[in-house]
Amino acid sequence: MGMAIHGNRIGTELERLLASIFRRAGWHMVRQPRAQSPDLRADLVVDAGKKRYVIEWKSSAEGRRDRLIPLMAQAILQAQAVARQFPATVVPVAVVAAPNIPDSVTGQLREFARRYAPDVGVGVIDGAGLRYFSGYGLEKLNAERSASGRVKPSVHQLPSLNLFSDLNQWMLKILLSANIPESLLSAPRGRYQNATQLAQAAGVSLMSAFRLIRQLTEEGFLEESHGGLRMVRIEELMQRWLAAHQGSGREIPVRWIISGGKDQLSLALRSYISRAEGRPLHSKDSRAGRLVNAAPSVCIGLFGAADLLGYGFVRGALPHLYLKHPDANALKQLGLSAQDAERRPDIYLRIPRKGEAIFRAAVNRNGLPVSDILQVWLDVSSHPVRGKEQAAQIWRQILSPCFRKGGQ
Repeated sequence: MGMAIHGNRIGTELERLLASIFRRAGWHMVRQPRAQSPDLRADLVVDAGKKRYVIEWKSSAEGRRDRLIPLMAQAILQAQAVARQFPATVVPVAVVAAPNIPDSVTGQLREFARRYAPDVGVGVIDGAGLRYFSGYGLEKLNAERSASGRVKPSVHQLPSLNLFSDLNQWMLKILLSANIPESLLSAPRGRYQNATQLAQAAGVSLMSAFRLIRQLTEEGFLEESHGGLRMVRIEELMQRWLAAHQGSGREIPVRWIISGGKDQLSLALRSYISRAEGRPLHSKDSRAGRLVNAAPSVCIGLFGAADLLGYGFVRGALPHLYLKHPDANALKQLGLSAQDAERRPDIYLRIPRKGEAIFRAAVNRNGLPVSDILQVWLDVSSHPVRGKEQAAQIWRQILSPCFRKGGQ
C-alpha cells in the first residue's frame, strides 16, 4: 500500500535501505499470503524467528513534523488493517522515512506513536544514518548518532557507495568552495543546512545529494552544526579523493592542422566557444548579481591551467585540453587532428568519463575556460613529469591555507 505514496526515486532508495536493515539483522523477507483485496497487502513481511512483522512504511522528501506525523498515522492504520488479514499472529509495524529527520521530529513521532498506537511497532529512519525502532523486539535495529553527528550502528552499515562519482565530486567542490576564492573554483557559494539545499545549488537530484551527505557523515567527513553542513578531516578526504582519481579519463595526442603563433590555443578556444557553444562562457544571474558558470564543454587543464590560475611551477609542458565531445567536428573546429600526432603532439586532449565535476567548476580566465584549482591538483599529482612537485606547490600555497582559514 505504501508504494502509492512514495513511488519515486527517493522512496525506492529508502525502501531498499529499510529492507537492508532487516536483512543485515539476519531477518528474512517472506512471501505474503493472498489478500482479500490488493489494498490489504503489506509493503514488507519480515520473519525474525519467533516473531513475524508486517511492515507498512511511508516516505517524504522532507523530514518535517507536518509531513511525517500524518504519514505515521496512515502507516499505523494500514499496518493494523493488514495484520488482521493474516491467519497467524503477526506484529504490525509502521515506519516513516526521509532523507534527513531532525532529532526533535523523531521525538515527536515517538511520542505520537506511544500515545495513539502502543500496540504497533514503529520505526523512523533517514538517509543520514538515523535508525529508531520501538516495540516487539525491534529495538535491536537501532543506531544512535554521536555528538559529532556520526552514527554508531548496532548492525552493519550499508555498503559504501562511490564517494567520488562524477556528481559527488561536483558536490564536494561546492561543499569545499566556501574557503576557496571564486577566481580559483566556480561553484555556488553558501551554507547548506540539508540535502535539499545542496541538491538545488548543485543542480542534481535530491537522491544524489542525500546519498553523499549520508556517506560523508557516516565516514566522519561531514558534521551538522547551527551554521549548516561543515566539512571536517579534509586532508584525509583529499588523500582518498586523490587515490580514487588515479587513472581517470583518457588522453589523446593531437596536433595543429596549421601551426600558428604562441596564442594559437587561446584564439582557437575563443573561436570554438563562440561558434560551437553559441553563448558566452559566463552569464549574468540577475537575482544574485553574480557571474554563474555556463558549463563549457572544453577547458584548459593541468600545467597550463596552473599557469593561468597563477600557481604554475613547471615550465615547458605541453598543453592539456579537456574536451567533453571529442568527435571529428569538434577537432576540426578547434583546428586539431589526431592523425600522425603520436610522435610529435602539440596538445594532449583529456577525455573525462563524464566530466560534470570538471566543466561545471571551470573558471573564466580572460575569456578562456580553465580547470579549477582542485581539479588541477588532482590531475597533476599523478603526472610523471614533475607533477608531484606542482601538486605540492598548489597544496602548500593555496589549498592547505584555505582549508586552515576555514577552521576545517
